[in-house]
Amino acid sequence: MPDYPVDAFHDVFAHFDVRPTTARSCHRWAPVFPVESNGLPAVVKRTATRTGGAIAAWCRGLVAAGIPVVTPIAGPSPVHGGVWVVYPWIEGRVYEGTPDDLAAAGDLLGRMHGRGARGAGMALFPWPDYSSVDPTDDLPELHRLFASHAPEAASRLAARLDPLAREFASRTLPAVRDGELPIVAGSMDFKATNLVYAPGGPVLVDPDNALRVPRILDLAIAVLLFHDEVADRPFDAGQWRVFRDAYLARVALTDRERRVWPDALDYVLWEEGTWAMEASDEWDDPRQRSFLVNLAATPSNAYPFD
Repeated sequence: MPDYPVDAFHDVFAHFDVRPTTARSCHRWAPVFPVESNGLPAVVKRTATRTGGAIAAWCRGLVAAGIPVVTPIAGPSPVHGGVWVVYPWIEGRVYEGTPDDLAAAGDLLGRMHGRGARGAGMALFPWPDYSSVDPTDDLPELHRLFASHAPEAASRLAARLDPLAREFASRTLPAVRDGELPIVAGSMDFKATNLVYAPGGPVLVDPDNALRVPRILDLAIAVLLFHDEVADRPFDAGQWRVFRDAYLARVALTDRERRVWPDALDYVLWEEGTWAMEASDEWDDPRQRSFLVNLAATPSNAYPFD
């Protein structure tokens, strides 16, 4: 796992004239530091290298439209070999898994998607190139992980993922990539750990992965990964209905998006889900192990729109 001690980032703190309040990053996979800025709590983090300014402008546009996301109080600025930004610290609580919390999250994502393709200058979603790489190359490592950490489910999980790997480049990828689907500026990381439930509702506090992306793909990422690190499985049927209904109250999906939806779920399961499985160092944690096993077993028809 990466290690981000504050001592290695003195030039960043000096650039923004802020004081770190912890010894290390508060994020396991990225340099994200709680700091004090002008006497107030804030966060310094590394952001998108080429499109940080465009993401900041997108966030300001969302806030101007009454959609709660964090906006920079300083930066983005080039320093320490990257681009860095200072965000205000958002006071609130973590996601508690209640129907109200789920409905509020679905409403927020729907409002964000309802803004459409705004986000001038933001990067376009990069489609993977499998011309020289075979998706099935990942299967041995996945099989090893399942045999080691979930032997009772290994054959069931292989039965789900093996056909998906074999058909991904020829069926799943083209269905989503070539579907002429509506594009939005999407967070690409809309999950419970990136929401703070303030008194007025949830606030997105990590917009830095935002891209212009097919709307249905950003929704699929939220659905499959919203519970990563906070629950023992992705949405169950009841949770999906609550989230879905709140989202659809804000967004009218096209017939084409509805047809492609199972492929979008398969796309995210393979591209994002299997990455999470292979990158995780928490297979020994019972809750995270359960989440990853349930994620791997998710069928493409798990989350219907009607």
